Amino acid sequence: MRSDSSRPDRRVTALPRAAQVSDLVLAVLLAGLAAVLLKVLSGRLELADWLFVPLVVLPLALRRSRPRASAALIGAAALVQALLGVPIGFHDAAVLLGLATLGGWTDRRTGLVGLGGALVLVAVGVWREWWGYLNGRLGPDLPLAQALSTVGAVVLVGAAWAFGEQARRAREGDLAVRERAEQLERERSQLAELSAAAERTRIAREMHDVVAHGLTVMIVQADGASYALPPDADAPRSALLEIARTGRSALQEMRQLLGLLRAEDTEAAGRASVAPAPSLRRLDDLVAEARAAGAEVTLETEGELGDLSDLTSLTAYRVIQEALTNARRHGGPLVTVTVSRLRDELAVTVQDSGRDHADRNAAGPPGVGLTGLRERVTATGGRTRVGPVEGGGFSVAAWMPVSAAEQDAEPGREGAR
Repeated sequence: MRSDSSRPDRRVTALPRAAQVSDLVLAVLLAGLAAVLLKVLSGRLELADWLFVPLVVLPLALRRSRPRASAALIGAAALVQALLGVPIGFHDAAVLLGLATLGGWTDRRTGLVGLGGALVLVAVGVWREWWGYLNGRLGPDLPLAQALSTVGAVVLVGAAWAFGEQARRAREGDLAVRERAEQLERERSQLAELSAAAERTRIAREMHDVVAHGLTVMIVQADGASYALPPDADAPRSALLEIARTGRSALQEMRQLLGLLRAEDTEAAGRASVAPAPSLRRLDDLVAEARAAGAEVTLETEGELGDLSDLTSLTAYRVIQEALTNARRHGGPLVTVTVSRLRDELAVTVQDSGRDHADRNAAGPPGVGLTGLRERVTATGGRTRVGPVEGGGFSVAAWMPVSAAEQDAEPGREGAR
């Protein structure tokens, strides 16, 4: 455990303005009162008496904002006063107040140093008979009076230090309580976040189980139906095989995204076998799948696409995938896919030849794929434009920003495939 003497300085470096003003007012009032009582206590009025009033008292204006500097200035002025034999006065009570503030607003070691300095000042006062004129008022026995006054000075100094020490402990106790409350609040917030994350993980695992089961049933049924068809049913068999192949691909991708959630710890997660996420490197395969499903897809690329970030490449892949799915369901048989790498953004456009109104209604109600597409692109800082085009057809376009690192890479040669 760290000792009190090693605690950091507790002084308030950003003391509120109201506290600074109150310290200044206290110093001014004490100086004025000391000046009024000067003749009553010292029995004389000389220039030196008036001079030491502000020198000893006014540093109290810094007693809480700069407690070390304040105590040092007060102690130095009082020590010079004692050495010069200038009689003690009411203004010298600032020594006790400065000592108490030093102990209360710094650390224990600094308070002990201040106590030692105050005792040195008492010793100098005894040597120089700083308060000698007070001894005569205590009685005719001067040695006894001097002893009593010295003991009284030591008691006052000790009381001032003890008061400051108690104040420091109280302040540190309050600070510890506040820090503990803040820590508990942080822990409560972290626990809430962990609980939310655990709930999301649980939901993701359940979704994995439900969707995986559904896809597996779909794949098995499609495979079984394709084998049950007569030998000359090529078109239905091709469609069923495409359904099974698409289901297997979707099942694999879903397991890639959610498989790590089943790992019990980080080591198990590191051992999990996860295939690479889809990217524009698989764009040809995606187009081939669309062509196999019956669409006439034309792919045009412009610029270097190999150095895109994983997020940008994955988002572009998903945009094209969803747009091709949308075109198969609602669009015409002719589809043009254009991917253009610009200086500061990647542009993706998928446009189909369109259908008439009856065909679009027969294709079924629209889903939420395009809505998810917009959300995915917006999350990367990009923008989308979806809607019909002049002359017929439907277009899905997206623009995604390219990061600074990607912009620094020199674009490759332009070409079309």
